[in-house]
Amino acid sequence: MSSLNRKSIRVLLTLFFGIFALPELIFGTYLFACWIRIHTTSVYYVEYPYLASASILIAVGLLSLFGVVYGAWRRSFFGLLFAATVMLGLVTMVAIPDAIPHVMRSMPSDSNYLSAVGSFFRVWYEAHHSFPKDGPEFIEALKTGPVAWQYRVKSPPSMSFYSQNGVRLPYQVVVINNASGPRFDNLSDRPGVIYYSVTSDRQQFWVTMTGLGTDVSERATIKKAADQPHEKPWLITAAAKDYLSRKQ
Repeated sequence: MSSLNRKSIRVLLTLFFGIFALPELIFGTYLFACWIRIHTTSVYYVEYPYLASASILIAVGLLSLFGVVYGAWRRSFFGLLFAATVMLGLVTMVAIPDAIPHVMRSMPSDSNYLSAVGSFFRVWYEAHHSFPKDGPEFIEALKTGPVAWQYRVKSPPSMSFYSQNGVRLPYQVVVINNASGPRFDNLSDRPGVIYYSVTSDRQQFWVTMTGLGTDVSERATIKKAADQPHEKPWLITAAAKDYLSRKQ
């Protein structure tokens, strides 16, 4: 085989297997860019080890790329370097969707909080025959559950996974009395704000939340299912008649 053909094969091997090093490099670079933005602006962001994760991913990507180049041009280790690069690239591609900061951190926390409202408020209503009237009662309702729930169902945390300027943001409850429906507009730019709308007789309520659909953003939006922009706003609601009908 001529030297020209050997060189062409090496170039093709480098290009083909080098593609598998891109997932680590691209995701690592993205996380590093998020880290820079977080520390140079006043954006809201999801708590996450951006710099550490970025450093590891970029290092792994560069090592994989080096292994491809070394394997192609030195013909060492009988292709094991290629196999390692492919394996790491595929693992990274599979892991990225679940490793995105807002998917890994804020989405489960917010989901658990909203789900807890639906469950704990039923217990509150059965005990008081009305839904919470104000912020203190809202918080108290999320701490109260039947004895059967003890050690099995935890109350939602008071702190969210959102931060700004290095400060972790607590969940903030805004109570809207004499409401006739949920709050979907005139929302705070801050993520982790819960809007609790309740009727004047406290026999029906609606809960919506602000959140981040991305890892870093200048403003929050209404929380949506799975943090997907095409989904409908996430709404927790119940009326007294819902609970009464279930008992009959």
